[in-house]
Amino acid sequence: MRSDWLNRPAQGEPALLSGATLPKDRFLTAPVSSRLAEHPDVLLVQARYDLAYYSDQLFTDYRLPFPAHLNKAVAKRRAEYLASRLCVRAALRQFGFDDFLLTNDADRAPVWPEGIAGSLSHTRACISLLLADKVTGKQPGVDCEEIMRPEAAEEMREMIINEREHGILQSSGVPFATALTAAFSLKESLYKAVFPLFRQFMHFNEAEIIACRAGLTNVTLRLNRALSPGFPVGTLFTGRVALAEGQLTSWVIVTQAADTPTGPY
Repeated sequence: MRSDWLNRPAQGEPALLSGATLPKDRFLTAPVSSRLAEHPDVLLVQARYDLAYYSDQLFTDYRLPFPAHLNKAVAKRRAEYLASRLCVRAALRQFGFDDFLLTNDADRAPVWPEGIAGSLSHTRACISLLLADKVTGKQPGVDCEEIMRPEAAEEMREMIINEREHGILQSSGVPFATALTAAFSLKESLYKAVFPLFRQFMHFNEAEIIACRAGLTNVTLRLNRALSPGFPVGTLFTGRVALAEGQLTSWVIVTQAADTPTGPY
């Protein structure tokens, strides 16, 4: 049975997740949660972890099974797996699910508990997670990235954006490497939001940035390929970007209005 999280007041947020007691080590910073300003029924959870303090013993300390598929994995892969599962477990306690272990399906997509829509991302040091109750009709997509180096941004530019998008990003007021990282991340967030609905892969040119506010805090994306009758070419989505030192987090929230035209929200 899920909790009445949707009806609880937002007092004190952002805050440490309750029920997220952690061993006293330096590996994982206790997850912090906040509700999205534009979608208060969607929970954003973020935490940091430090590879330097990772050891396999932490799986035992945190009471998580060590998965067989990590037997030959390097420490970085083991650490990011552990950190992400700990954040998911702590966050889902807010929805009434105790000790849930996130797995992946045959498409490598996360398998969330019944009635929960979620999205998960990580970098070498950070975890970002979005969760919503499916009764809200919202499907979240989140992505976090380390900012590209300027030379890498120039090399990857044509793969990620077209010339129209290049002009829009240049007007954002942020360095181009940061803006291109945001474009990459936003398209990843959109893909992660729609994939559970349609199980269709997307290329970077199938979603286009058509507008953005200064600082990239608010970005409008348009579908260039129909996903369903309810999500035709031209469907608009609003993406958000939060910049931090050397990295960023983006998210897109898709409403599941099947077979009805959608617009910006």
